[in-house]
This record gives sequence, C-alpha cells and structure tokens, in this order.
Amino acid sequence: MKHKKFKQSMAFVAAALIACQPVAASAANFADMNQVPWPGAEASINKAADLGLVVGETKNGKTYFRPRDSVSLAESCQLAYKLLQQTGKASADAKVTEKWSTVMNIYGIQEWAYPAVSFCLEKGIISISNLSSFMKNGSNLPATREQAATILGRALTTGVPSYSANAITTKFNDNASISSEAKPYVALLNQVGVVNGDNVGKFNPKSTLNRTETAVMVTNLHGVLQKATTPITPTNPTTSTQSGTVNDMNIRYVNFKDSNAYYLYSSTGTTVTVNGESSSIDALVKLFKENKTITATVTLDSNYRVTKLVATYEEEKKEEKATKGALTKVKYDEEDDDGYIVIEKNSTYKIDDADDVDIEIDKKEYDLEELYDLFTKCEKDKETIQVEVTLNSKGKLTKIKGTIEDSSSDSVKGEVSKVNYDEDEEEGYIQIKGKSTKYYVKDTEKVTVTIDSKSKDYEDFYDLYDDDKYLYVTLTLDSKDYVTKIVASTKKSSSKDDADGKVSSMTYDEKKDKGTIKIGSKTYNAPDTDDVDIDITDGTTTIDDWKELYDAYKDKKTIEVTVELDDDKVTKIKGKVTEAKGLLKSFSSNSLTIEGKYSDTNYKYKFDNDEDEMEDVDVDIDGMSSVDNLLELIDWLDDFDKNEDELDLVLKLDKNGYITDITGELD
Repeated sequence: MKHKKFKQSMAFVAAALIACQPVAASAANFADMNQVPWPGAEASINKAADLGLVVGETKNGKTYFRPRDSVSLAESCQLAYKLLQQTGKASADAKVTEKWSTVMNIYGIQEWAYPAVSFCLEKGIISISNLSSFMKNGSNLPATREQAATILGRALTTGVPSYSANAITTKFNDNASISSEAKPYVALLNQVGVVNGDNVGKFNPKSTLNRTETAVMVTNLHGVLQKATTPITPTNPTTSTQSGTVNDMNIRYVNFKDSNAYYLYSSTGTTVTVNGESSSIDALVKLFKENKTITATVTLDSNYRVTKLVATYEEEKKEEKATKGALTKVKYDEEDDDGYIVIEKNSTYKIDDADDVDIEIDKKEYDLEELYDLFTKCEKDKETIQVEVTLNSKGKLTKIKGTIEDSSSDSVKGEVSKVNYDEDEEEGYIQIKGKSTKYYVKDTEKVTVTIDSKSKDYEDFYDLYDDDKYLYVTLTLDSKDYVTKIVASTKKSSSKDDADGKVSSMTYDEKKDKGTIKIGSKTYNAPDTDDVDIDITDGTTTIDDWKELYDAYKDKKTIEVTVELDDDKVTKIKGKVTEAKGLLKSFSSNSLTIEGKYSDTNYKYKFDNDEDEMEDVDVDIDGMSSVDNLLELIDWLDDFDKNEDELDLVLKLDKNGYITDITGELD
C-alpha cells in the first residue's frame, strides 16, 4: 500500500523530530502499521510501545494499534501519569486514589482511570471542573489537541519544576484559536520540541488527537523528562565502592538512601548482577519500579562512574503448588528429551528437561518416554491415569505421581423387567424397563452381586426376580458391555430415581417455564425448568439451563445424560454431547465453529493441533474427495469461502469434548 502525500493538519508532528529518535522500528510488531497517517510515524509508535506508554488490541492472534483512533481525556491523564512514573518523577499512592474516589464516582470516571485522574487532580494538572467534559452517556470523550497539550504541559512542570509555563502567546498561525488556559502549555511544549505545527504553521487546537499523534508526542516528552535530571556526582568518595539501599534509579544513574550523590553508569558499559545472576540495568530498573527494596554495591572508576553494580532483593517466597486430575495427553520428543503433559484437557505443563521431573505411577518409577508409552497403552485399554503434579516456586513441573484407574466401565440403572439364567452354561442376561437392550452376564460365577447391601450371588438375584420381587438395579459394564457388577434393591422408593441414556425427545414451554425430556422410551416431566440443575459438557462450553439444552436437542445433537428424579420430577441432568451437527462458521489452528440450524447458535469444538493427531481424525465429506483427515481439511479451508458455499458438518466428540471424526456435505 502506497502512502498518500500527507496534507492534513498535524499539530504534534515534525519530520525532523521523528528522524532524530533512536528507536527500533519493528519492536511492537503491530499488524496495522500500514494505516498510519503519514510515513515515518511507525518509529514513534514502536518506541511508545517499547516504553509501555501505548498498547495494542489483540484479535485473532494479531495485535492492532488502531493508529487513526482518537485518544480520550482519561487516556491523556493516564499517559501523563505513566510518563512521570517511568521517568522517576511520580510514584503510585493508593491514599490519593482513595481520597478522590468519591469525585471519580460522581463524574462517572471509569475505574481503570482512577489512579491517573486522581493523581492529576492532586497535583493540579486538571481541576474538578474539567471532569464534566470527560464522559458522556457512560463513554469517554476524545481529547482535543489543546486539552491534551495542557495536561501534558502541566505534567512536565509538575515533574520538573525548573520548567515554567508563563507565555501568553504561541508561535502558531492560529494562535488566536488557542484558549488562554492552554497557550502557556502549548508554547512550552513547542519550545522543548514536543509539539510542532502542520505544514502551514497551524496548531489546530480544537481538532481531536489520534493515537499516532499521541505516540509521537509522548515519546518526545519522555525524552525531555528523562534528560531533565542532572545527577549530582560524588566528590572524592573515600573508597572505590559505595553501598546502600536504592532510593532512586533509572537507565542513567543510581542513588542511595541518605545520600545526595547520583552515581552515573559508565559509558563503556556497567556490569550488573542481581541475586547472584547476570542481569541488566533495564531489568534492575523494572524491579525498582515494582517497588522492590533493592540493596546494591557499586564499583567506581577514576571518574566516579559505575563500572559494576551488584544488587540483591528479597524474592517472593512461593510455596510449591499441586494440581490433580486425569492425564488427557502426554507428548515426548526423544531428540530434545522434553515434552509436555495435559491434565483434564485444559491444564498444560511443559517439561524442558525430562531428567528434572520425578514420575511415579502406582508406586513404580517412570521416565517421560515410559510415561508416554504407558499413557498410550492405557488409552487403548480404556484406562485413566489419575495424577497429582507438583510445581516449584517458579512454576516448573518437578513431580508427577499417580495411579491407573479403569475407565472402561459404564453403568445403567433402572427397574428390572426380565432376568435370564442358564445354570448349565453359567450365563444369563438382564433387561431394564424402558430399554430393549439385553445386558449379558458372561460368567455368573464371577459377577459381583449385592442385594439390599448384602453380598449375594447371581442365582439369588434370579430367584428374587422369579419370585416376582421388585428389583431396582445398577449394572456395571465392562468395555465389551458385559455385566461385571450388580447392585440391587428390593425396596421401592417413590422419592428418588434416575435414568440414563440418549435424549430422544424434549419439549419446552418458555412462557410456563416447563418441559419434558424423553430418555429411551420413557418421558420425564420438569414442571419448573428453572429448578433443574443442568451440567452438560458441549465441546468448549457447558450447557447449564433448559433452553440451551432444548436448543442443542433441536440442533440434532446426540446428548448422553443421566437424569435424576424426585417423585418422578426431573431435578438434575448431567452428561455430555457426543455428536454435533451444523454449518461451518469459522475455524482456527485448534478448533472448528459450527452454527446450529435451529438455534442459529455458534458452537466451538476443539481438536489437537499436533499434526500427527490431526492426521488421525478421519474426515469424510461429500464433495471433498481429496480430503481424508483433519490436517488436509484445515489446509483446504484456507481457501474456503462460506459466502459462496455451505459446509454441513457432523462432528463426533470424545469424553473430553474433542473432535474425533468428521463427516458432512459440501453444498
């Protein structure tokens, strides 16, 4: 994109001032630098970002500066406050913020701006009467150029009392348009090289200030404030080293408490050590600005310049942290001997050196490669590794301790409708009311049976059924759906029951706030849907009310649930979405977002963006014969235009809500 010749007014910009600023033009890496209003301004934007005076806005993985957006009066106060803090001319004071909080509230100032605006009120940079022009209908109002110049000019005289603002006129061709209150500060900022006129010598005081102009102005003013202090050098110190607690410091000098001597750093470089480790002046200044109490010893050369600075400060003591949960992923890089683990699909812990981590599963020691092999085996065997990880004070993973649990079993509950028993073959099956499935017992001698909290055998269970006894059971199933455990009750209870299975039908009367849910062939009532506790995992989100669940059902999702009842009324629904359908709306490196056809709701589902894992996800979409796996699908989607075509998808999900299989149709 070519820059057009800049013709509009620029009150705060002069090419000569930009050219002389020693900045790194690529430091901030904003994605919209091609939108700056004039060539050369990028340098000032980047320097302002490096100084922490301006920040960008991150969207879709990119950071934008918004160079043409306006700057508010509250932001102008924030900049003044930051400039004075960063150059050692001001410090945070919670008491000042508290003092002015009532005034802030009266004028509707947003809380993020309280410290800065309070400081400006306390120092007379603004007055209470100015606050009426800060907000309108809850929104920040933009600053005009003369308003911003007044705030920043007063900040300069506050931080450096040797500067005064006494002029009653300025050199600008539109001097008559500048308010009498602003003129002294506009003249001062012009005098020190912070602001300049446009190409016809005008200041344009009533025009609003944009973010690019602001970046130029604050970087110029930062330089003025930084150079304003003339350190007092020591006179004939008694030794070549000086020690003390740091009272003041910046990137040019250090000063100790109870001393008026400012020790300048050597022009040839100063060696810095902090808490026994090699460091830098910038890092030490950052610690000082974080209000750390720093003790230092400086070594001086013959000109009393600091050639070596050894500093110490008390680091915050952090206790070791422990996190528990199921391992959902283990990665190991044999070449680099590093990797990472994931707990409960959301918490990722990086391992930089596998030798630094102690791993113990079921009281047996493992290394990271062995843990990877064990995890892979457990996945195949439908077992889960439950772990507790320990982190040191720096957040590094140091220990993994866990146990293997059988996650292959499932359970079904309900009233028994039939029991079969073949004594000769020692096998049988059980059926539950409302379910057509036969739950087979492969070996009646090995199945565990408990009846009314007493240990029994399968023949006892069969005899009770044969005696026409009421039997309510919980059946535990293995990975092949054979019954391994029977817990039965012969006591009817009308107060408590539950049902398991897929949601086959739902209703919802929003006006009357009632509905029904059908599991298998039986329908259950919810006379007050607000009283139903709902917890359904749906990809990256959780369904927690009846309407959301009803929308998910209408969007033809497959929903596996357990419904708890009280007097045949639904009290709780817990479960997960195992299959989702909808039109593709967007995608990223680790997720797909689809839109439900009924609800128009966008649903986001994640996948593992590791290439090997993506290749394991099967993709079968009509109209896309060249795409067989998720990795190929994501590559294909880079050229997909959803405005021209529709991609109707069916996503199968695992127990953690991750995509495992994709089918669909391209229209």
